[in-house]
Amino acid sequence: MIHQLLRLSENLRADRGRPPLERLDALVDAERFVWTILPYVARSFSFCIAVLPRRTARPLAVAYLYCRMLDTYEDLPANVSDKEAALAAFVGRFAAFEQSGGRDPIEAAPSIGNANAQDELDGAYLLLLRHADRVDRFFATLPEAQRAAILRLVRRMGSGMIWAVRTFAAQGGELQSDEQMSRYCFEVLGNPMLFAEELQRIDCGLTPEVEPARVALAATVGESVQLANVARDLEKDCANGVFYLPQLKAADGASRAVAIAAARRRLLVRAVECGRAFLPFMSGVPSPRVSLARGAALLMALFALSFWQGIAERLGFSIDERGDPITKTNSIGLVVRGVFSRVGFDAVLAHLDLRFADAQARLALRDR
Repeated sequence: MIHQLLRLSENLRADRGRPPLERLDALVDAERFVWTILPYVARSFSFCIAVLPRRTARPLAVAYLYCRMLDTYEDLPANVSDKEAALAAFVGRFAAFEQSGGRDPIEAAPSIGNANAQDELDGAYLLLLRHADRVDRFFATLPEAQRAAILRLVRRMGSGMIWAVRTFAAQGGELQSDEQMSRYCFEVLGNPMLFAEELQRIDCGLTPEVEPARVALAATVGESVQLANVARDLEKDCANGVFYLPQLKAADGASRAVAIAAARRRLLVRAVECGRAFLPFMSGVPSPRVSLARGAALLMALFALSFWQGIAERLGFSIDERGDPITKTNSIGLVVRGVFSRVGFDAVLAHLDLRFADAQARLALRDR
């Protein structure tokens, strides 16, 4: 409990818009570096990790930071060949460590300099890359089964990002279909959802293999969450020549703002539809009678619904039929209920699913 309180305190004190780069740079202790930098690069996911028991939070924190490094290699290098080379090198740097059963060192992470950093948050991402060895040292202390799961995630996500880099380049910086968007979301966030279930299975003494039907659910949940990231950064991505919907590339000048609003509307519809997968996915994750992992899962679902409620308000309408938006205050009670009771967890999931269903119905009425 002390570890969780310290992690939560770090999250509450963190000013995510102004990461303390000098303080982070000076932290040489591997575990302290991991927990201190996580709130600045993980945003809402850091809260979900912070509430978990130490045995689960440690591998999730490392896995998230490795995924964040992969994201940085995809986002910041200036050209496609540099992106691909960095992603492949990062995935490959674990080979000797893995083959030796952890006896050989992990190779240094590839450097990309300052690349196209635009703000202090990008500066935090680059600092994380420069000090990847600190995360590596923490990773090496984890149990072998957890390390193996993390490396599977790194390989899957790395190869998926190489696909994304090539696809964007071949298509002039855009995704051209809903199928491509869904695959992109799976590579970026569906894979981490799949990893989270693998980790929970290991924690419950089960084999990590996940059946295909649940992989599909993980993909859908990941898409709902990743579309929030896409919707949030549309202006920045368009300015950088990245277009997640074809109509965004076709618009420029004054029409770009109109196109971005329409794109957010379309992403909102798809995300709410995908949000219906939270209930079957999360209710099928194994857990003991009392489970902080259930609380973390509920936090993620609540963050997702809250974000899309905010996007709807930004677009000038409401998807909250009950007039009771998700807030920090009402989230606490829902999370606590899910932690201490499996029946309570299922009831909260049903409540959230009903809210996603209501939002879906309201959006459909507006489209008539």
